[in-house]
Amino acid sequence: MLTKRRLKELWKEMDFRPTKRLGQNFLIDKNIQDKISASLEITRADTCLEIGAGFGELTECLARLGARVFAVEKDKKIISALKERIALPVNVTLLEGDFLDVEFKRIAGHGKVVVYGNIPYYITSPIIEKLIQNISHIKTIYLVVQAELAERILARAGSRKIGRLSLYVQYYTVPKRLFKIKSDSFFPVPVVDSVFLRLDVRDKKSVSVKNEALFFDVIKKAYSKRRKTVLNALSDQQSDKKSIKSILTASKVNPEARAEELSLEDFARITNEFDNT
Repeated sequence: MLTKRRLKELWKEMDFRPTKRLGQNFLIDKNIQDKISASLEITRADTCLEIGAGFGELTECLARLGARVFAVEKDKKIISALKERIALPVNVTLLEGDFLDVEFKRIAGHGKVVVYGNIPYYITSPIIEKLIQNISHIKTIYLVVQAELAERILARAGSRKIGRLSLYVQYYTVPKRLFKIKSDSFFPVPVVDSVFLRLDVRDKKSVSVKNEALFFDVIKKAYSKRRKTVLNALSDQQSDKKSIKSILTASKVNPEARAEELSLEDFARITNEFDNT
């Protein structure tokens, strides 16, 4: 892999400067690369989609595992370097453009892809939303994310870190914290540490709801006023409170509880009661 010294030399050759706003921090720690590689359950039968090829820090690692790799990269100067200065393995296909524009079906075909990405904080939510929207084409997701975001994704009911993102991800996947990555494993060095996550796609959604759109609407309403009780958050007007309280009681949810105290199961029962009224 490229060392810090070699990266600097390469950047000078190509007149490249990493953009802090875009979260361009590149892995330079060989031990962490090896640790990531050992954690990836990828075989020659797999197709792998990499979010952000960078300077090939992990691209070659994915390729060595034998999978067919589609590496997406948006930065035109990095694309040029990958084509002219860095020899990528023959089983790597470089895709120029924005990951948010990727057509999963064209890559996955009739199968499913393994996704890997070191995703920048500024675009985390759109990337996760894109992944969830294409979950039927995905086998497993591996992500390097900021430690704070990892805590939010993994958070359970009762934690201050839990929110809509936690429930959204946990509804479709089983997230697991693999290990922490210190900030000085990257160059330039980011302000915070990162965490390597694995998201296993569920065969069945985590809870059973009759109306998914309503389910996520209930969660959105509850968290839009998270300092209020769930009764007040779900009541659009004062006259509505009595019926909302009845629904919460029938759902075995304390009307005085707050959103962060509720589990996916709680929100599922509330949604199904709404659907029955």
